[in-house]
Amino acid sequence: MERGMTMRKTTIFLVTLVLMAGAASAQRSWLDRPVDSNWNSGNGVVPNAPRNVGRIEGVCQDQVRQPESIADRAVTRAGWFLFGASQSYGPVTLVTAMADVDGMCRPNNYNAFVFVGSRFAGTLSPTPAGARSDGAIGSVHLVGPTRITAEFARYTSQDALCCPSQMSFVEYAISSGARPVVRVEDVRTEAVCRDGGVVETQDNVVSGTVTYRQRSALPRTAVLIVKIVDVSRQDVSSTVVAEQRIETAGKQVPISFDIAYDRSRIQERNSYAIQAEIRDGGRLLFITDTRYPVITQGNPRSVEVTVVPVGGGPGQRGGTIRGTVTFRERIALPANSEVMVKLVDSADRNGTPVAETTFSTANRQPPFSFELDYEPRDINRQRNYELYAEIRTAGRLRFKSDAGQRVELSGNRTDNVDLVLRSAADAPEPITGRSLDLSRLGAGSIKIGDRSTQFLIRGSVTVRTDGTAEVTVSSLEGTYRFGGKLSYFDSGTVKISVENSGNADASGEIEVRYSGRNMRSLTGTDLVLDGQAVTLRF
Repeated sequence: MERGMTMRKTTIFLVTLVLMAGAASAQRSWLDRPVDSNWNSGNGVVPNAPRNVGRIEGVCQDQVRQPESIADRAVTRAGWFLFGASQSYGPVTLVTAMADVDGMCRPNNYNAFVFVGSRFAGTLSPTPAGARSDGAIGSVHLVGPTRITAEFARYTSQDALCCPSQMSFVEYAISSGARPVVRVEDVRTEAVCRDGGVVETQDNVVSGTVTYRQRSALPRTAVLIVKIVDVSRQDVSSTVVAEQRIETAGKQVPISFDIAYDRSRIQERNSYAIQAEIRDGGRLLFITDTRYPVITQGNPRSVEVTVVPVGGGPGQRGGTIRGTVTFRERIALPANSEVMVKLVDSADRNGTPVAETTFSTANRQPPFSFELDYEPRDINRQRNYELYAEIRTAGRLRFKSDAGQRVELSGNRTDNVDLVLRSAADAPEPITGRSLDLSRLGAGSIKIGDRSTQFLIRGSVTVRTDGTAEVTVSSLEGTYRFGGKLSYFDSGTVKISVENSGNADASGEIEVRYSGRNMRSLTGTDLVLDGQAVTLRF
């Protein structure tokens, strides 16, 4: 019986070893396994993009490429977002696509897709790659109709996010026929050499992100300053070991950082921490109020930092405008459209907004509630301020404010502001290469806002070869000029997208009917001048 128990214990031990070995093998990267198996089956089905991942919003949408080819459309139909240039060699096309981005708009959950003709041949990785993680796809080259090479970043637990210590170089073969397939032929992993051949793991870098919880946008001129400081002594000022300044240039949180420091300035017995602040000119907006220890005494070299607003920072003891954004058209808005609301000085509508916020509609339909925080010290009580809003889908303008809506900022809170938008589109591409001069004496009228109607006696239109145009109408009381670009031009009709009226702000469209060189009629549509509706007929 004792012998039987001993045998059972031995069997359990061996099974445990096998399971542990299997688990360890499962955790190994596919780049470290034998290349005798293939995840690409040749079934011609593009794998679906991962679900429940982050959205691609704001400035990160600039990374998304619109589909142009059969391969592009096949990938986007599977839920992916294209990025980077496609590559073609004979019948073979290679495109890269992602499911989301990280805080610095770098592709995340991404892969490379190969097509032969119109048939999908496979991906270059069995699973989507993560931004700045082990197995991240780097340079990919389609070097012939049957061969691809690619580089993959290889991280160890000691590597900083900026600097993988190894690189895997992979060669693929592309088979042809009715079921083309991409297959790995060779994987070679090498250490990354720096400083004239000395291999480093870059353990002198601290990486991470900085964010805040307030729903407020950073000014385009904001600067993030991240420091590594020695906090060993409580009775003296902290010594700065290293510092990095990042111009945000319109980017919003979370913002990534990588700070390299001099190893000779680090002592294992001392304590070090990350401090961060966000400034706009001389104004301090956010700062850390929590210690984020790094480097020594078992602390990490990667941290997520949350900063808090200070006096004058957005979202604290500031002003708030609350309201809704909607439109009257009975149109279902696609999911994950974006609403932008901004507060501007009425005298400088095209200048830098006093405050701005952008948020996703998710799966909701209008009206959309918004909350816009602003800093009272940015408000001149002797000036007037207006709200503008727009809605975009996949970067394309769908709705916008017909005119600015005046808001009273007498207190620190303004509620129940309703912004009603109208259907709109981005400015049309100018039509070039044709010119036209039209004029007419006759009778017409123009009415601006609540002013009295003025009778027009003359109108003229000038169209230039560069696509710009100017409309001039005159009354006994004065002359009005509208400038813009052509949106339509044929043998009997000219449509002009209005952009200005001299130095004044103007928008809308003017349609001109003509015959030969004679103008027959001139009509304004959705015409706005300095925030006031204009009725124009001639």
